[in-house]
Amino acid sequence: MTPSDQHAVTLLPMTQAEFDVRMPVLVERYAESLVRSGRTSAALALDESGRQHTNLLPAGLATDRMLFLAARPTDAADAPAVGWIWIGLPDPAEPDLPAWIYNIEVDADQRGNGYGRAILTAVEPLLAARGVLRLGLNVFADNPVARRLYESTGFAVTAQQMVKPIGFAAAPDRDA
Repeated sequence: MTPSDQHAVTLLPMTQAEFDVRMPVLVERYAESLVRSGRTSAALALDESGRQHTNLLPAGLATDRMLFLAARPTDAADAPAVGWIWIGLPDPAEPDLPAWIYNIEVDADQRGNGYGRAILTAVEPLLAARGVLRLGLNVFADNPVARRLYESTGFAVTAQQMVKPIGFAAAPDRDA
């Protein structure tokens, strides 16, 4: 085994049981990211995250054009998953649109072992076989580790959002 093969993964369709365990954690973590990024308040974040995920996944794991893939070490495919990836496929009527990574995650006890890179490497031929020409994603600004990984695997910044907190406007004078 060469060093580059050392952390290769096999991507297999996620089971309903895996989906049922991973999605509530994703909804919670995304809510935390929404708060950290200033997109919503802590009081509203969990509801907002849940709403977004429900809108994206009206049929859960069976939602059309959504791929949920569990990553298992290639040399131990019967081992537990070390991570997973969720990809939205483009509408066949709009083949120039990219597939979209909604989430890629390496399990906490497996981070730093090259599995994130291995998942990204393993997904490309699967997407190419489906006729996908491009792959996109968003990354929160407070996640420099992920950003370095994405940039090192060929992703380039194509847009950037910025936010400036300005405080609360004074309540209007009701006596005026």
